Amino acid sequence: MKINTKYFGEMDVADNQKINFPEPLAGFENLSSYIIVQFYDDSDSLLCLQSLENPDLAFVLVNPHYVTENYTPVLTAEDMNTLRAEADTPLAYYVIAVVNEDWKNSTVNLKCPITVNPEKMLGKQVIMEDTAYSMRHPVDRSVKREV
Repeated sequence: MKINTKYFGEMDVADNQKINFPEPLAGFENLSSYIIVQFYDDSDSLLCLQSLENPDLAFVLVNPHYVTENYTPVLTAEDMNTLRAEADTPLAYYVIAVVNEDWKNSTVNLKCPITVNPEKMLGKQVIMEDTAYSMRHPVDRSVKREV
C-alpha cells in the first residue's frame, strides 16, 4: 500500500512492515499502526516511527545501543504478554528522541523504550518503573557514531 509520511513523502509499505500497538502510545489513543523507517540506508542509528493512520505523526527514534552501553530494559510479565513474547524472544528496542537544532543538545528517553516483537510485529511503549534510566538522557558525549 502507498502511504504519505512526514519525512519521506509517499512510500510503498508492505503488510509485513506494519507494527501494531495493542496498547496505543500515550496521547495517541486512536492510532495503533506504525512502521519504522531508517533515515540512512546504511545505519540503524536514527529512525522514524511513522503512523500509518496520520501522515503528520512521526517520532524520531534512536537505536539505544548507539547511545549507551549494555542497554537492558526490564519488561514486566504484562509487557511480555502484550508483545506475545516469551523470555527467549528476541525483542527490538528504540528510544524516542527530542531533537534540538544542535544535535549535541538532544535527549533520548531510555526509561520508556518503544519495544517491538519482530516475530509478531507487535509494539508497545514500555514504561519501566524502578530503573536508573532517564527520560532525558543526553546524547552529546555518548553517541558512538555520528548520526
